[in-house]
Amino acid sequence: MATLEISDEKKPVDLGEPLKIESLGDNDDRDMARMGKKQEFQRNFNWISSFVALNNFQMLVDGGTSGMFWSYCWVVVGQFFIVLSLAEMSSMAPTAGGQYHWVSEFASRKYQKILSYASGWLSSLCWQSFVASDCMFAAQLLMALAQINDPNFVIKNWYTALLSILIATIVTSVNVWGAKKLALLENVFVVLHVASYFVVLITICVTSPKNDAKEVFTTFTDNGGNYPLMGLAVMVGQVPAMWNVLASDAVAHLCKHHRLPSSSQPLTSNQAEEVRNASEVTPKTMFWAYMLNIPLAFGMLIAFLFCMTDVATTTTEAFPFVWILQNSLNKAGAQAITAIMFILVTMIAVSCFASTSRQLFAFARDDGMPFSTWMKKVNPRLTVAANSCFVTWGYSVVMSLVYLGSPIAFNAIISLAIVALMATYAISIGCVLWRRLTLPETLPPVFWSLRRWGVAVNGIGLAYAIFAFFWAFWPIYWKPNAQEMNFAIVLFAGVMLISAVNYFVSAHRKYKGPVATCEGRQEG
Repeated sequence: MATLEISDEKKPVDLGEPLKIESLGDNDDRDMARMGKKQEFQRNFNWISSFVALNNFQMLVDGGTSGMFWSYCWVVVGQFFIVLSLAEMSSMAPTAGGQYHWVSEFASRKYQKILSYASGWLSSLCWQSFVASDCMFAAQLLMALAQINDPNFVIKNWYTALLSILIATIVTSVNVWGAKKLALLENVFVVLHVASYFVVLITICVTSPKNDAKEVFTTFTDNGGNYPLMGLAVMVGQVPAMWNVLASDAVAHLCKHHRLPSSSQPLTSNQAEEVRNASEVTPKTMFWAYMLNIPLAFGMLIAFLFCMTDVATTTTEAFPFVWILQNSLNKAGAQAITAIMFILVTMIAVSCFASTSRQLFAFARDDGMPFSTWMKKVNPRLTVAANSCFVTWGYSVVMSLVYLGSPIAFNAIISLAIVALMATYAISIGCVLWRRLTLPETLPPVFWSLRRWGVAVNGIGLAYAIFAFFWAFWPIYWKPNAQEMNFAIVLFAGVMLISAVNYFVSAHRKYKGPVATCEGRQEG
């Protein structure tokens, strides 16, 4: 699986054996120097973080338990090829820029600037939305906790919005003033996640009434989506599964409501500049975290589906998983498990925030954002891009205020995050595939290589990203009214228009793309 010896020659790499090279401690500076960047962050991050997500409402509405199970099966396979492609690119260029840097480095010189700029905006948009949704989801879980305690408690939008702002403030504080301890926190997250995973899994398996296997694996149902074809309904319903395994380019990336009840996430390119020996550790972590997550995720998924005995009722609830708890446990037990979920989702918000602020810093460092001079400043005492953190906090606050006015509009912004990230996956994988086919000799030597399988893996990953991009725009309901409509397509077009205006007004003069500073990357 992955070995490489560094020399002046390009040598193939296998995917998993330990690397043997002199002076591993110098690899980070060497990689950053090749890409024309200064090592500005301390590389404190280590391996895995985790996430937990509960709400699979859309899948239950459009396809039922069987649609949910089989959707996860093919989505996990499709995302696997994206993970492989991203892991190789992160080994070639381990920088906080992630996809927009890879696009700049691997695209044709003629198009690298505009494609990289678009990817940077899309990546910034999706990651900012991920943080906002994590904080909002944590706030919603607190509201669910209150409602479990008092069924007569009426949840109002402003309660949830204020809680979301409070959680965003706490998460920001941890990332700014506790940045040097994030590596330790990540390890604590892993321990708590594994312990909580088994607590939740065993509890619901022992206490809940069960479906039979036929209901779980072969019974597809329409529970209010009203699509004319069941196959079409399942395609629409698969979007939460896509969300659950999304963001394979982040250390503890994402979570949000449409996910498996429990899962883990891989390392990030966006935090690669804080990972020691990033060109080796980042791709290995990205790959193995995804692979080790699969059994855990499917264990919880199957338990969830067998315990979902009344799909019609659960689709009238805000949290299907909380419904299972209430159906299986007394009040104290349901509150305890929900509180565990809240703690883990808050942990995810901390990790996701770290990826997001670093990605924003990286794009500002290359002058792709307005006010980039201010955003790219790194606090020398804290060794963190504090201003980028404050911008990320501001976005979360604004999104919380959007929820205050319209929860539906907020959900459209969340859909936009899925679309935007899939677009960055498609562009970056497409660019490295083009270079692999036309100028393979210009690809840099790597610790972690796909070798002869590169073209096939990149091709399948690209096809899946386009497939997911298409379905993410669809509404949950057939013939939706204004309140049920998925306005992600309108928001996507609007954001692209804003980025285009910014480009032609100022960015086209300042933004050159990372390739301008990358050693030997102007070919093509």
